[in-house]
Amino acid sequence: MSAKLDEFKEFVKRHPLLKGMVQSKQKTWQELYEDYCILGEGAFEDIKEEPTKEETKKETKSSSSTEDLIKTVVGYVKKIDPDQVTKTVTSIQKVLELFGGIGGAATGSALAKKSTGDPLFDKRFDEWY
Repeated sequence: MSAKLDEFKEFVKRHPLLKGMVQSKQKTWQELYEDYCILGEGAFEDIKEEPTKEETKKETKSSSSTEDLIKTVVGYVKKIDPDQVTKTVTSIQKVLELFGGIGGAATGSALAKKSTGDPLFDKRFDEWY
C-alpha cells in the first residue's frame, strides 16, 4: 500500500494543478487518491498545465489570500474590547510591581551583606543622600 502512496505522491509532483484543486476546495486529497487508485492516471487526463494561466492563478490566489488575511485581522481587531485590554494591562502591571518589590528587597539585602571593611564603601547609594 505504501508503494501505491509513493506512486501517487510522484504523480502529484508531476501534476501541480492537483494541489491547486485541493487548495481551492474542489476536491480533497482523499478523493484524489481514491480516484488515482481506482481509475488510474487516465482519470486525470483532462488536467493540462498551462504556465501562463497558472501564473495568473497564483497571483490572484495570493492577492485574494492576502485580502482574506487582512479581513480576518481587521475582524479580530474589531472584536477587541478596550476596557478588557486596560484591565489586563493593569493586572500585569500589578504583578510586575509585586515581583519587582520582591526582587528589590532581595537585592537590597544582598548588597547589605557585602562588606568591604571600609565604612565609606559599605554604604549603599540611598544612604548617601
